[in-house]
Amino acid sequence: MHLKRRYVLVNTTAMLKNNTQTNYRQELKGKILVTAMTMFKRQGIKLVKMDDIAQALSISKRTLYEIYENKEQLLCEGVKYEHQLRLEHLRQFSEHARNEMEIVMEVIRLNLLHLGQINPLFFSELQKYSRVVKFLQDQHEERRSHSIRFVQSGVEHGYFRSDINYEIVSSMSDAVMNHVMMTKMYEQFPISEIYKHYVNIVFKGICTEKGLAELHLG
Repeated sequence: MHLKRRYVLVNTTAMLKNNTQTNYRQELKGKILVTAMTMFKRQGIKLVKMDDIAQALSISKRTLYEIYENKEQLLCEGVKYEHQLRLEHLRQFSEHARNEMEIVMEVIRLNLLHLGQINPLFFSELQKYSRVVKFLQDQHEERRSHSIRFVQSGVEHGYFRSDINYEIVSSMSDAVMNHVMMTKMYEQFPISEIYKHYVNIVFKGICTEKGLAELHLG
């Protein structure tokens, strides 16, 4: 009986230790992603070394490489992590939003906040990482179909004009963004300012009087 209790005690202690280590590792993974993405966006991806990230977190380089094999994996996971956080935020926000225009304003607010924190180098250097580019392209296509449904809902509720082909508008928007990136317009103007002018033109063009009354772009 004594041996049995001892076995249970040892087994329980081992399980608790493993759980503690697992929880610590999960928390550390999250901290690494947040720290790395902050550094990538502020300094550009190329300038940030794995050593720099490890030092910023006061962990060993070995520990960092045990969790993320290389910078591309870390960048890819960081982009996915931020994407999921954004989706969850918008999902929760949409549940309590009064109408489509409130959601539009929240998306614009998030984008301006995001863009205002990014070094232009981040965008140009991002194109060198094929896994990240593929993920962003896939998400763009998924978001595009969702946006069309969202706009149709806004049309039904009287916020967006019904006399516009939104498939064409979507394709034109892609062309504008591609032009901004290809010409590196962000080197001449702050990218947040480019985005602000872009949304002013687009939404003031597609909104009805009812929609414009809810639009506060400043």
